[in-house]
Amino acid sequence: MKSIIATVFLSALPCHGQIFADVAVSQGTTPVGSFRILLAHDKAPRTCANFIGLATGERPWIRETSYRLVENTPFYDGRIFHRLIHNFMIQGGSSDGLGSAGSGYAIQDEFHPDLRHSGRYMVSMAKASLPGTGSSQFFITLQAAAHLDDKHSVFGEVISGREIIDAFANPALFPTGASDRPVTNIRIDSVTVSGPSLAGFDIHDPALELPTFESVRGVPFRNTADGSFTVSFDREARHSYLYAYSLDLSSWTPFRHILSVDASAAYPFKIQGVTFDRFFAGMQAVDYSFLINPSAAAIPAGSPLRFSTRSGHTLTLVPNGAGGGSWSHSQGGSGVLTSFSVSDPVPPAGDFLSPSNQSHFIPLLSLQFTLDRPGGPANRTYHSMTLDFRTPSSGWSDGYGATSSSASDRVNFLHGFSVGTP
Repeated sequence: MKSIIATVFLSALPCHGQIFADVAVSQGTTPVGSFRILLAHDKAPRTCANFIGLATGERPWIRETSYRLVENTPFYDGRIFHRLIHNFMIQGGSSDGLGSAGSGYAIQDEFHPDLRHSGRYMVSMAKASLPGTGSSQFFITLQAAAHLDDKHSVFGEVISGREIIDAFANPALFPTGASDRPVTNIRIDSVTVSGPSLAGFDIHDPALELPTFESVRGVPFRNTADGSFTVSFDREARHSYLYAYSLDLSSWTPFRHILSVDASAAYPFKIQGVTFDRFFAGMQAVDYSFLINPSAAAIPAGSPLRFSTRSGHTLTLVPNGAGGGSWSHSQGGSGVLTSFSVSDPVPPAGDFLSPSNQSHFIPLLSLQFTLDRPGGPANRTYHSMTLDFRTPSSGWSDGYGATSSSASDRVNFLHGFSVGTP
C-alpha cells in the first residue's frame, strides 16, 4: 500500500492546551503513513499520562516474558495492531502481539461526560471485563460505539491522517483472518509526542494515581527433603508481586502473581516440586496502595445506595441487612428488594494467587440484587454489578440487569454510584 498523505480535520475535542501523539504505521514492510491523535489530557489526565509515559519511555513497564522492569525504552515502537474489526475498531498495544498482555500493570478507568465513543476516530483504552484493568492496549473506533461509553476510557481523537483510519475500515486494503487478526501485520513504527502543553503536563504527578514499582530483596531457602523452594520477603499491603524463574539467566518463565492485601514482614512464598539442580528467581513489585480497598461493610444496612445515570436519573436501593430492602427510581416506580447481597472477592487479610482474570490487585465489590418487578434504568428484575470505589463512599459500577438466564436478555447497567445520605 502506498503512503497516505495526511489531511488535517477539525476535532470534536477542544483545541486549547494541545498535546499530540503522531503514530507512524506500516503494513508489512510498506510504510502507510502517520496519523495524529489529539490527547484529551485535561479531561483524561491519568490515561493520557500513562499513554505518554509508555510512548516516550518515561514510564517503566514490565516485560511479560520475564517480569523484568524495562526503563527508558518506548513501549509502543514495533508493536502491532493485533485486532481489526472493519465495522467496529482497530486495537493494538499488546506486548505479546496476541491481545493477552500489556505493560505489566493496570490503571484505573477514567470517564468524562465530554469523551464519548461518538463516531469514527475516537481513541480509547482496551481492557479486560473487570473495571480497572486497562494497561497499554488501546483502540480506535471505526464507527460510533455508544455501548462502550463509561466502560472504556476515551482519551483522544485522531485529527489528521484520517485517511489511514478510513483505510483500516476497508477489508480489501487490510484483510483479516482468524480472531480478527490482520493477514499482514499492521505495525506501529513509532509514537512521537509533542505540543505546546506537553512541557507543563506532569505525567509523574502523584495525584494521577498511576502505579509505581519497587525492587524486592528476597531471602531464598531450598528444602531438598520435600522438594520445595521458599523465598522470604517483606510483603507490603495492596501490592502485586510478579514472580519468574530461569535456569540459565537467559530464558525466563513467568510463574505467579501474588496479590497482597496487607503487610507481612519476612513473608515466606513456598513453591513445591522444585527438581532443578539450580535455578534463578526474580520478582517485581507493583504498588497499588493508593487504591481504596472496601469491604462489604462499606454498604451498611439502612444506608441508601444510589446509581446515577448521565441523564440525571437515579435508582436508589436501601438494604435492610437481612438480604432484602426497598428500591425506588427517580422516573417513577418503587418496590421491594427480594434479594440483596454484597461479596468481596479479595480476602480481608493475607495474600492470594491471581486467578486468570485478575492479574493485578483490583479491589472491587460484587453486588447482586433482585427487584420484585422490572424497574430501574435496565427495566429488569435481577441485577449483577461490580463496584469500583474511587472514594470511601462513591465510584463507578459495571454490570447488567436481566429477567432470565438468557444472555440476549441482559441490558448493560453502567453508572456512577454513591453510598449514604444525599
